[in-house]
Amino acid sequence: MPAAIPQQVGPYPIRGVIGSGAMGMVYLAHDPDIDRPVAIKTIHRRLLETSDNDPSVAARFRVEAKAAGRLTHRNIVPVYQFGEDSDCAYIVMAYVAGRNLRDYIQAPRKLEVPQVLCLMAQLLDGLHYAHERGVVHRDIKPANLLIADDGSLKITDFGIARTESSNLTRGSCVIGSPGYIAPEQYTDSDVDRRVDVFSAGVLLYQMLSGATPFVGTDDAIMYKIVYEPHKPLSQVTGDPALEPFDRVLDRALAKDPAQRYPTAMAMRTELLALATQALPEVLPASIVLAPRLEGQEASPPVARERGSSATPPTPSKPLPATSPPSVPVPTGWDSAALAEVERELAQHVGPVARVLVRRSARGLTSLAAVRQAVAGAIVDFDARERFLATAGGAPRTGAASPATATHFQAAPGSTQVPLGAPLREGDVDKAAAALLSSLGPIARVVARRCAAKSQTREEFVASVLGQLTPSMDAHRVQADLWRALG
Repeated sequence: MPAAIPQQVGPYPIRGVIGSGAMGMVYLAHDPDIDRPVAIKTIHRRLLETSDNDPSVAARFRVEAKAAGRLTHRNIVPVYQFGEDSDCAYIVMAYVAGRNLRDYIQAPRKLEVPQVLCLMAQLLDGLHYAHERGVVHRDIKPANLLIADDGSLKITDFGIARTESSNLTRGSCVIGSPGYIAPEQYTDSDVDRRVDVFSAGVLLYQMLSGATPFVGTDDAIMYKIVYEPHKPLSQVTGDPALEPFDRVLDRALAKDPAQRYPTAMAMRTELLALATQALPEVLPASIVLAPRLEGQEASPPVARERGSSATPPTPSKPLPATSPPSVPVPTGWDSAALAEVERELAQHVGPVARVLVRRSARGLTSLAAVRQAVAGAIVDFDARERFLATAGGAPRTGAASPATATHFQAAPGSTQVPLGAPLREGDVDKAAAALLSSLGPIARVVARRCAAKSQTREEFVASVLGQLTPSMDAHRVQADLWRALG
């Protein structure tokens, strides 16, 4: 059940819900002092708790929102205020009537090259302005880019950026969105404006191809971003007309920051040199999507030219909604045991449950481990906890039942550890050392992430194995981990 909408946040009466995210809700509100609409981004109370090793999120937001509040640019959403009340912390921003870039990317009609260049020019112009004033965004992605009803692009969420002189946001956590952040954001290296250049390259790739260059689970994406080259855009799309963009993308997405464009303006200049016609300053009104609040019926996300039909095109081949994909049962597994987990997961994610369960079962040793590996696909927190708390319809206990203990023969050389053994102090360091040969510098990040969502050693190992890329030897990694933890 969705949370009730508050009547007001701080002194601002709430008028509706604009959207939601990992940090909290975004509301449409009214500024009674100046009589204007504003957008308020709230921060969950659980994220405001201070730990011994990390400064509070509230303190970090306060410092960075103050810096972002000094940015005044046509392509940046102004930040007015940072505040706190008894329920949450919040950032007050200008309200932009429009939709985010994600809606345009997901629309049936693909953005044309001149329109992509128009948006990229605005994005890079706004980033360069912020960078020149010492503010790095660090989380450039479609959801943080708004297209106003006048066709202009606005960068939002500068309130969670960092200033180049601030160390408040540097800690053990990775800040940013998987698939869009630069390699150095994963490897605890120093970050500067070039992380935003990398994210801009991901967006360019996505707008021209319809997909991001790095896909998979969060940890698989991390591995690909740090180590694997992206596929050339022209190869992915099969469009030779896009070959000139490969040169720009190769430089923007370079693993080494020193090989990237040094500034957003440098990327903007080289990108616009590829234009074959005069570019508009903003998107034409004919393709701008109408604003809407969450919960309202969405207008068809299809750009309409003058005189065209208002009815969106019908796909030539309807996709089957209920036929589960055919995926073989992994060797050594009892199909009936996996089917029970598939059935439970399907209640939350649909037919794709079969793919998720059977792929995750490869290299794992028990149903409990499989559950842990696939639980992340369940969006609702309470539903995910219920899924993890049951095994075959019964509450999970510390003792391993025959159902939860179903497994195939362990990898040679692995150390047998009793199921349910809790994680111990020092396990993360041991696992990071064991993973170093397979994952390199990101080993510690992977170990910390997996430990944070695991209670037992088995769940921890399952979580690590579930995030490996298909090219990696899961059995060897499993054996290395159990030897280190033994």
